[in-house]
Amino acid sequence: MVADFVWAASDIGRVSVSRPVAFRDLMAARGKLAAAPSWTAMFVKGFALVAAEIPELRRIYLRLPWPHLYEYVDSTVCVMHERLIMGDRGLLPLRFHRPNTVALQELSEMIRDAAAAPLEKTSLHRKLVVIARLPLLVRRLILGICVNIPRLRRELGTYGVSSAARWRTDLGTSRTPQPSLLSYGPADADGTVVVRLTFDHRVFDGALAGRALARLEEVLNSSILEELRDLASSEFVGVGLKASARAPPSR
Repeated sequence: MVADFVWAASDIGRVSVSRPVAFRDLMAARGKLAAAPSWTAMFVKGFALVAAEIPELRRIYLRLPWPHLYEYVDSTVCVMHERLIMGDRGLLPLRFHRPNTVALQELSEMIRDAAAAPLEKTSLHRKLVVIARLPLLVRRLILGICVNIPRLRRELGTYGVSSAARWRTDLGTSRTPQPSLLSYGPADADGTVVVRLTFDHRVFDGALAGRALARLEEVLNSSILEELRDLASSEFVGVGLKASARAPPSR
C-alpha cells in the first residue's frame, strides 16, 4: 500500500515549509484536563478550520481528462497511524470527513477508537487489504483511476496529518497522495513546536503555505485553546457536582 501511494505521488513536485509555533498556553490548558484531547486531534481540527477559510487547501490536481484543479466543498483528513497488521508493523490511514465540524474531545475519541478498531471492522481498511493483495499492474490501474476521479480521490483525503513527535523526532518532506501533509515535531523547553506543511506545488505555492501555517498558529491559540478551556471548566463543574453529591447532609 505504501509503495503504491509513493508511486501515485512520484510525479508530484513536493515542497515543504516550516514554522516554529508557540504552544505554551495550549500546553498549560491541556495539562489541566484529566482526559485531554490528543495533539493529533488539535492539529486535525485546526487545519480543517484553516482550510474552510482558504479554498486552495481544499484543491487537488487532476491529470485526466486534462490537467486541471478541482476544489472540494469541505475537507477530509487522513491520519497516518502505525499499527500491527497481521503480525507486522505498518501504516494505515484513519479517515475523517469534515473534522472542523466535530467537537475537539469527540474528534479525539474518534481517532483513538479508529486506531484501536480491528482491521475487519473498518470498511476503508478492508478495501486497502484487498487491493494490496492484487497483482502490481491491477493495483496501479485501480489507483491510477482513483486519483483522477474526484469522488474516489476524496477517499484518500484532501490533506493528511502525520507525526513522529512521540519519539522526539521530526518528519521531513514526505511523498503522499494528499495535496497537503501536515506534520509537527516535539516541543522544546519553551513550549515551541516546529510545524511543517508539505504540499503539491502544482496546487499552490510557498507563500500561501506560509500564510496557512501562520493562520494555523492563530487558530490553535484561539479557537482550539478556547475549546480546551471550556473542557477544563466542564471538568471542574463535574468534579464539584460529584463532591456535592458525596457530601453528608447538613444537620
